[in-house]
Amino acid sequence: MTAVRALSVVALAAVAACGDGLGPPNWNGTPVTSVIYSLSRPELIGQPSAYDFVSLRRVIVEAPGATGGWDMALGEANGEMVFLPAGLFPGIGDEVLIAETSHRTLAAAREAPADTSEYSRGPVPVREDAVYIVRSRVASCTTFGSGPYYGKFQVLSVDMAGGSIELAVVRNTFCNNRDLIPPEN
Repeated sequence: MTAVRALSVVALAAVAACGDGLGPPNWNGTPVTSVIYSLSRPELIGQPSAYDFVSLRRVIVEAPGATGGWDMALGEANGEMVFLPAGLFPGIGDEVLIAETSHRTLAAAREAPADTSEYSRGPVPVREDAVYIVRSRVASCTTFGSGPYYGKFQVLSVDMAGGSIELAVVRNTFCNNRDLIPPEN
């Protein structure tokens, strides 16, 4: 019984620390910018064509060990660029969701939708004037357990001739938390 009590006290302290200076730090809402390339073009094989919203990094999908380590790829369909959630690729999983919002700035997107019907598991058209919400694949949380991370991103520029786009990404550092703006200090 003593071990159970000690474990309960430690768990309670860890949960309580989340709201004060002892828990995980507040996250930063400064966008991370990245350029990704269309995986639909053979001449761009070997370039980063996917994005990992868990680690906020670009991924070369052809690289050894890349399978399952990214959430969204850039592709092309019917003459336009599209975002491809990882679940469209065999063996990667289907928990990644992308939603196009009516917001026109990253600051305006404050919370990810709770209703999964507002998201797409299929290709999502790339638009420079749109803000998107993403629910990442399930990953280990910084505290306990696992879950998806929520984020928002905007296309800063599209280079159709070069087959690339530049993204600005903001992600909540706490898994299973749909807030898209950092908590107040």
